[in-house]
Amino acid sequence: MSTLKVNSIIPVAGVPTGGGGGVVQTVQHVKTDTSSFSISSGGTHDDTNFAASITPTSSSSKILIQIMVNHGTSSDQQGAFNLMCNGSVVDAASGDASSNRARITACHRSSQTALTNTISMSFLHSPASTSQQTYNLRWRHNSGSTRTHYINRSHDDNDAEGNGMGPRACSTILLQEVSA
Repeated sequence: MSTLKVNSIIPVAGVPTGGGGGVVQTVQHVKTDTSSFSISSGGTHDDTNFAASITPTSSSSKILIQIMVNHGTSSDQQGAFNLMCNGSVVDAASGDASSNRARITACHRSSQTALTNTISMSFLHSPASTSQQTYNLRWRHNSGSTRTHYINRSHDDNDAEGNGMGPRACSTILLQEVSA
């Protein structure tokens, strides 16, 4: 008996127009440990501890990015992030410009220090490159003070049950190269 192993099968002529893209490769990063960082009022933090990289095989490929992150904070506040690629904000994954308002990818309200918020997002990026693409998040908040942010844990982080529980979670980044 023979075994055939391949990374992907794509017709020589490429995927037919209108037929959707074929998945060329998949990369997954699973973060099970915890991390924390502080952000001053009006500041941002590029979380390079939660990142994933993929190298497209064709400059016409798109990258499907799916992120699920568990985020805790040290106070009641609005938390927000931008999708980053190779150290720059992915403008196409941010809201339209309006006066001096922050252009962000997603946001959430953190109202309890004993809990984490699960935030999911997906975006189809066109890097137009065959160079490595590294994706991560840039965090900010709306507090007038420095605040601590946590990945995969709450601020309280204790063994108590009920409202004082300190959950531990995992966060994931899934990257898929999709042929044009």
